Amino acid sequence: PTSPRPKPPPGPMAAAPPHPPAAAAWWSYFFLFDGSKVKEEGDPTRAGICHFAPPQTPLGQQELLCSQVAGVVRWMAETSGSPPQLIRLRKLKFAVRVDGAYLWVLGCTADLPDVSCQRFLDHLIGLFYFYNGPLSQAYQERPWEELDQEWERYVTHLQRNTSDLHRIFNSLWAVDKTKVDPLLLLKAALILQTCQRTLHVLAGCIIYKGRVVSTQLPPSLTAKVLLQDAETSLEGLPANGDQLQDEEIIQPPLKGSRLPQGVRITSVYLLENEAAMLRDFPLEWMARSPGGSAAATAAISNGPGGAALERRVLYVHRVRGLVLALLAEERFVESQSSVEDVYHSSLASLNGLEVHLKETLPKDGPSSSSGKSSSYGFAHYDSIQKVLATNFLPAASPQDQHFLRAVSLIHADFDQLPTASEITVRNASTAVYACRNAVQETYFQQLGSPLRNSGAPHPRDSAFALPSKAKQKLLKHGVNLL
Repeated sequence: PTSPRPKPPPGPMAAAPPHPPAAAAWWSYFFLFDGSKVKEEGDPTRAGICHFAPPQTPLGQQELLCSQVAGVVRWMAETSGSPPQLIRLRKLKFAVRVDGAYLWVLGCTADLPDVSCQRFLDHLIGLFYFYNGPLSQAYQERPWEELDQEWERYVTHLQRNTSDLHRIFNSLWAVDKTKVDPLLLLKAALILQTCQRTLHVLAGCIIYKGRVVSTQLPPSLTAKVLLQDAETSLEGLPANGDQLQDEEIIQPPLKGSRLPQGVRITSVYLLENEAAMLRDFPLEWMARSPGGSAAATAAISNGPGGAALERRVLYVHRVRGLVLALLAEERFVESQSSVEDVYHSSLASLNGLEVHLKETLPKDGPSSSSGKSSSYGFAHYDSIQKVLATNFLPAASPQDQHFLRAVSLIHADFDQLPTASEITVRNASTAVYACRNAVQETYFQQLGSPLRNSGAPHPRDSAFALPSKAKQKLLKHGVNLL
């Protein structure tokens, strides 16, 4: 039966506390709600709650928040023709995604840019589809408790793998290329190229302690594969030592033998556009593979927004802190020679690369271009590769907050004002200059207390000197603003 047209709920989410326990400072709630389970007036809201984080939130609070957000979303969808993508409150904002009867909601702090909040939610959803396939099928075939653990993995991964600046841009962690011998980066790229020549291998990436060393994958896929770095151990098990679910691991028919030590192969699911990007790669083995392997995989329906998913396999080989991750066609797992070729052709090189990176990179240093200078700070975002370079440490100090606040505001303005190319903001304490073009955004702050930086701008205002200083200072970091 069709439910009656809803009324807008009075004071939506008014009872929701802004900072529940166990939530990171930048997010408060994440939940997945199945509206098909709550159709009648007497149906309990809890029946539709597929997942709710933080899990220790009282059930009554979960039901209140889910029902109120779902009511607002449904009311707006029926009155305006489309559901909202963002709901703003005084201290919170909720990114919203609707797919049929399913509703995803991520609550973030008000100071996180709208676009960042929405991209975080999209990334969480993308991780689930990548590792689990169609949502409705997963919830029909697998225990909800097991899927709860999946969502917890993704939320935890997002919390642990973001700094204040990375959260603003939703950027990938990458090794500091100014601290790494270019020959090591070349060696990593050659390892990937060698693996790519193996039958059925599409493309891959190399990760060191959560940071991208080299990748052939588009940023969306690289971000999903980064989850493997935190969870793969030398024995091919998750970092917590628990056995993986049977359906997650694929044991190839290698004449009854097990996979080599440190190797794991799992099924994954790519969106149509992601699969198309991999097919467009100039794969050398396709000349040796009759008809190529692009037609070997049938599309699976019920992806995000009704998009088709295509099944692939993910080969993961860990060598201490280094991870080689390769996407391959499903037939890869059936080919003993292909699996062995990849393993043996890369093992020695991976060991050598891991040793050199361990000796070269600081243990807990920033993923930045250098330690922060005493005179300026900067952030440079490559919007194509989704990589951020900065001389700020991952853990922001109190004096960094002015810069972070300015970057957050300007990044949001750039998103709303596509024709804007330069913005300068300043208060009595500091000034920040930002510029952007089609492929990058750059932010520059002159440290130290500037003189006469209060009230209306005037000719001697130090903010006016920032563009020229940024062009001069950032050249040594490989950032050319000329």
